Amino acid sequence: MLNRICLITIKVSDLERALRFYTEVLDFKISKRYGETIVTLEQNSVPLVIEEIIDQKVAGSGVLFAIRTEDLDGDVTALRAKGVNFQFEKSEACPPGKYNVIEDPFGNQIELLEFVS
Repeated sequence: MLNRICLITIKVSDLERALRFYTEVLDFKISKRYGETIVTLEQNSVPLVIEEIIDQKVAGSGVLFAIRTEDLDGDVTALRAKGVNFQFEKSEACPPGKYNVIEDPFGNQIELLEFVS
């Protein structure tokens, strides 16, 4: 069932500036770095990810949440049958597994994420 938020991503234009804010002002701790553009911050239940986006403009509404799925391919097929719009034709790899992005009726993006061990 697609009703468990498992990740919140904040998209920023300057990763180091964002990290200074979240770590020095809000007292988050860095949990893990994924390359040069993605950092996970320690959080009690839902991970908070800071992701630097270089090739596109980032507005103040650059917040994306992820819903965990155990069967991404099956959920993609079922949602496409319901007319849901997807960002990618095929799901893509990401550091924790694979994902795809849907849009709600207002254009807000929601990430579907399947963790792969």
